[in-house]
Amino acid sequence: MAKKINRNLSEIDKSSFFIVQNCGTCHPGGGLGEYDRKGNLYYNEETKKFGYELSGDDPVLDGDYTPFSMGNPHYGAPWDRSGVSEADCLICHLKGYQWKERGATLRGGFFKYGPTVGAGWATAKLSQDESGKLKVDEVNVDYSKKEIADFDHLDLQIVRRPPDENCWSCHATSDGKKRGRQWSPETDIHKVKDLNCVSCHPSDRDHNFAKGNTLQETVRDDLDNTMHSCEDCHYKGKDRKAPRYKHPFSPRHMKRIACQTCHIPFLTASADLVYDHASTGGTTIYDTSKFLSSDPLDPKKSILGANPNIWYPTIREFKGKIIPAKSLVIIYWGDLDEKTNVVKPIFLWKIRELKKPPLKDDDRDGIPEINSLDEIKTFLKTLKGKDKFGNPLANHPALIKGGFLYQLDKKGEVEKIKHDQAENHDFSLSHNVMSGENVMGARGCKDCHSKKSPFFLRKVLIDPYDEKGKPVYIETWERLGIDKDKLSRLLLEQ
Repeated sequence: MAKKINRNLSEIDKSSFFIVQNCGTCHPGGGLGEYDRKGNLYYNEETKKFGYELSGDDPVLDGDYTPFSMGNPHYGAPWDRSGVSEADCLICHLKGYQWKERGATLRGGFFKYGPTVGAGWATAKLSQDESGKLKVDEVNVDYSKKEIADFDHLDLQIVRRPPDENCWSCHATSDGKKRGRQWSPETDIHKVKDLNCVSCHPSDRDHNFAKGNTLQETVRDDLDNTMHSCEDCHYKGKDRKAPRYKHPFSPRHMKRIACQTCHIPFLTASADLVYDHASTGGTTIYDTSKFLSSDPLDPKKSILGANPNIWYPTIREFKGKIIPAKSLVIIYWGDLDEKTNVVKPIFLWKIRELKKPPLKDDDRDGIPEINSLDEIKTFLKTLKGKDKFGNPLANHPALIKGGFLYQLDKKGEVEKIKHDQAENHDFSLSHNVMSGENVMGARGCKDCHSKKSPFFLRKVLIDPYDEKGKPVYIETWERLGIDKDKLSRLLLEQ
């Protein structure tokens, strides 16, 4: 997202208008959808004034009003035509809310009509945008429509506790991509027992929803650990209906290993595993089915008769406990700040507009990839040029890939060094909880402590293609920092 104040167009990627139009689908409105970063309405229909007219900022270089987005100088930010995206209470509290139609309305640039369409009080003419997503071309408001929300009976249709369908309308897409999460009786024992989203994530009057504590998300960290944990319900009795279990193994396991590590042994829906932003200037996505399988020890083969979408999460350390996570491998070009050692990604529109050096398809999947040292060297040299506005693409070009930063040394050769930003991005797993025979440890100690341990020896993708186009994996024990002597002891059958 573009900064509020920019020195030139080279600093701008996505404007606030772009964000509301393309990402506002999963946001209930208000905040960023309604007010600029100085607290002014983007456009006031009563005064007919834009927010920048009150602040005196230059709209062209203002991230909230610039017509420039994703390299397109004519993308536009017509807040006077779109209106603002006001807070929409019904997106959560109305049964049968038309979430997809509301999203299409925002993509069509009719921000102020999003809630009206979502409640079913409008007829919308739909088409598809360039990516194939639905967008609205025309909106005709008709408050006499009653199929979704009936003015005379709204008190019966508006619910205090949001139904799972309304929560899931937004969370299905993002959580599915990040974690492969599903919410059905087939995938989570809590859903089987008729628990719903707000059973574990209740809210107060100020809409502060209880939450756990996850690896990546930093929104409302002040609410971390405000929901009941597994131990709270199943050991400490905070939920009287929750079954109590006493495990037969050493209590050391409970102190060291999170409950979900064993109770989410695998997932059954594909999730995004690799984001390659570097090879084409677009985003090439590879999901778990390409590099993982139902055999945690050999990603190249699947277990006969197993669900082909099954994949095993990575296992890592987090705040003193071993937890499961979905790894995401991210590859991108950036500009290294040598003082702070921080790499700032180069906007993709700049990569797309480059005269890019040719790349080979070493892994023969039909998509050329950046992987050989010669390809990286040529690309890094190209990134020493300028963008279409005459500004440097990067002062110190770098490639982030597979745990390493690639840069040119003083002799102009490729130097490869470990870098924190090149490590996998891990997303916590806390849903799709299983019980019964699928739980890790259900068959005893040998589920983990054996020569073919699916726990310690499972493969974790680090790089989708090395210099020869082959995927690179490490094993769980390496991520946990276990040395080989300790691993040998752990793999002995107990």
